[in-house]
Amino acid sequence: MAKIKKILPEDTLIVWNQHPVGEYRKFFQYATGQEKINPGMDFQTWLFNQANKTLAEALEEYLNPSEPKNMDEILSERRFNIISEPDKAFILAFDKAMNEFGYDYGGVIRSGNVFSPLLIVYGKTDTKSRPCPARIYINDNGIRFRLFLNKVDAHRQYIENAPAHIKNAFTSDSGRCTLCWDKCPSRPAAYTIDGKTVQKCQHHTFYFDTPSMEKLPDYINLLSEFYPGKK
Repeated sequence: MAKIKKILPEDTLIVWNQHPVGEYRKFFQYATGQEKINPGMDFQTWLFNQANKTLAEALEEYLNPSEPKNMDEILSERRFNIISEPDKAFILAFDKAMNEFGYDYGGVIRSGNVFSPLLIVYGKTDTKSRPCPARIYINDNGIRFRLFLNKVDAHRQYIENAPAHIKNAFTSDSGRCTLCWDKCPSRPAAYTIDGKTVQKCQHHTFYFDTPSMEKLPDYINLLSEFYPGKK
């Protein structure tokens, strides 16, 4: 007798690295009766764009694709019940500000990881490479976001005079590099603030915890400082 393949239950949440992609694919093959998932689709990319949905919800989207949604409509989905209304308000306001800044999230909420299952990545509009200045990480503890900022020394005066919640991202011990320059797989971000040299791991810069509507203008001003002429 042929061995019956185990299928993930339909209430399984889609979370990056929680299950092999092949296990998710097996569910869709079983549920649709199709040996091959839509050949015109990059299944893995599509799958992780369904981040934090149940397989049942993703299956419904697969069988009945919806029209593109705006950010307000997306945040009303069940998968965003993990975050508070103030956090949703911040995301909406940040999204609007980024649009005015010349960036958008591409209409896609991505799968993050087991610690932040939902991820919003902003890229430059009207470009193929879509350079990324910002990401928002979402989990059931709230949101945090990261800015990608280079050549920090060139903006030293601005940072030294910035509000504490901005300056702290550059001066705190969080993300400090503990490896020597020779062994580090990617050279640390090194710069000087208030006369002190700081080295931070490139993978841990520059995160801002507990973002709020009150702090939003400071975040946008910081982006304007590092990305002049992008508005």
